[in-house]
Amino acid sequence: MNTKTEYKEIVMNTKTDSHDAGVFARHRLGLAIGALMGTMLASSSAMAAPQKVIEFIPTSSATPYFLREYDGVKKEAKKYGYKTLFQAPSVATHISTQIGMVYTAITRKVNGIVLVPYSPTGLLPPVEKAMAHHIPVVVTDSTLTPMKALTFTAVPDKKAAAAVASYAAKMVHGHGEYAIIDYNLSDTSARYRRDGFEAAMAKFPGMKFAGLQISHSVPETALRETEAMLTSNPKINVVFGANDRSALGVAMAVKRMHLQNKVVVVGFDADLGELGYIKSGVIKASALQSPLLMGETAVKVLHEHFIDPTKKFPQYIPLPYHLVTYKNYNSPASVSAIRQYLAGYKG
Repeated sequence: MNTKTEYKEIVMNTKTDSHDAGVFARHRLGLAIGALMGTMLASSSAMAAPQKVIEFIPTSSATPYFLREYDGVKKEAKKYGYKTLFQAPSVATHISTQIGMVYTAITRKVNGIVLVPYSPTGLLPPVEKAMAHHIPVVVTDSTLTPMKALTFTAVPDKKAAAAVASYAAKMVHGHGEYAIIDYNLSDTSARYRRDGFEAAMAKFPGMKFAGLQISHSVPETALRETEAMLTSNPKINVVFGANDRSALGVAMAVKRMHLQNKVVVVGFDADLGELGYIKSGVIKASALQSPLLMGETAVKVLHEHFIDPTKKFPQYIPLPYHLVTYKNYNSPASVSAIRQYLAGYKG
């Protein structure tokens, strides 16, 4: 429709036609203006910014914790109409694969990245490149050295691990030997948990360090390592699995060796597998964090940055943790904390 010509014709008719013709003309004028506005709105819609894309890149696609964190990323992104992508190495030790995935996300020109860096230094160059290309990065669970991303969000790993250690030491009356099955030598969260656990154990003079093994987040590896350590050193009465996969392997080994009444197993993350062992008493305590909340927090930060790119964020945004034990897993506080991680949990 030529709205300019149509408008001119209607105005002329309103000056010369009868009353009825004038009413009809005014009606046609309204239709013409409506058509013009519709054209303008359609044009405006076509020019609207494309849907923003946030990519989540954890250390492994086989870890339930990170799959749940991605649920948090998707849940929060949906509020703002953002699209999400997921890619991760099949095995956590494939650092070069994760590095390549970040570079691929940059090439893909995503709008933001949520990253769980396996190496605090190895992932630094691609993160710096992303930030330089105005692709904000929020790191979760483990940080970078130095911290060059938009921000870092996680639980206070040292503090949470110290709480787990104190609980275990008190269970054995402060006497015995403890071992740690960690999941990584370089990951900052792994180091912080290890440091926090050892620092708390140092407050119990009767506790002696018996050794450290690395599981690389493979339960079967943690199982074999635990069996070997307990077989070679029967004085070990505390074993700490520093993440969900490690703690699961430790629990399987202790149960298989029928040592659940002699060895105090404690862990970190308290995923579905760990909770089963907590309920049966094989795992005595675990520091529970919420991957769902972690993913949501990361996307909230990215959203605020999209709105105001000049906004400054703290280098670290702490998240809460909860010590769930074989005695309190049915308490209101534990049920509430576990529901963050496992929707519909009833105790």
